[in-house]
Amino acid sequence: MSARALEFVETWVSEKIEKTETLPAEGDEAAAKAWANECFQAALEEDIPAAEIQEAFDDLAEFIAGEIEEERERREEAEDDDEAPSSDEEAGMTCHHARPATLINGRSPQTA
Repeated sequence: MSARALEFVETWVSEKIEKTETLPAEGDEAAAKAWANECFQAALEEDIPAAEIQEAFDDLAEFIAGEIEEERERREEAEDDDEAPSSDEEAGMTCHHARPATLINGRSPQTA
């Protein structure tokens, strides 16, 4: 198995996903195949032949679809975390006023 093909594909897919604001729809095989074709083209530009990638990945489109799905799950979890109130907010214990730092000899305790 070609380590450089493996590394190239993993990097290419990660960067593609990172740049993609809206991921392809769940189960969109056509999008995964299109990304696989783009990846093959990019690999050729780096002198990595398709055969080398095919040796490393039985089904590149399937691998890409799996990576897209993992990213979708990560993004959904992040959205859920952003929407969930903290335990203090749930208890109605939000703090709207910060206490001023105590000054020692005109300085905050960290710099005194």
